[in-house]
Amino acid sequence: MKFYEGYLEIRNQRKFLMGLIIMILGSFIIVFDYPQIEYFHYLENETYQILDNDKNEIYQKILVEFSIGITLFGLGIILIIISILKRFENGFR
Repeated sequence: MKFYEGYLEIRNQRKFLMGLIIMILGSFIIVFDYPQIEYFHYLENETYQILDNDKNEIYQKILVEFSIGITLFGLGIILIIISILKRFENGFR
């Protein structure tokens, strides 16, 4: 696939496809976990302290899952960029 007569060309289609899939997966995780994190952030301090340990554990798990989503999103973008750059056409030199 060429854009503007060779200025932007996908050199490695497998890396591009994997990067796209990983980026989409990361964005789904981010989109679905962000409202849950915001719910816990907008709780008043008194209400947050009253929450039992189970809800606190759920909140911590959501934060970990959100950070994994951000990592996957970034990794997908990096793979897409690597697949486009000519320098990485045959791997690292």
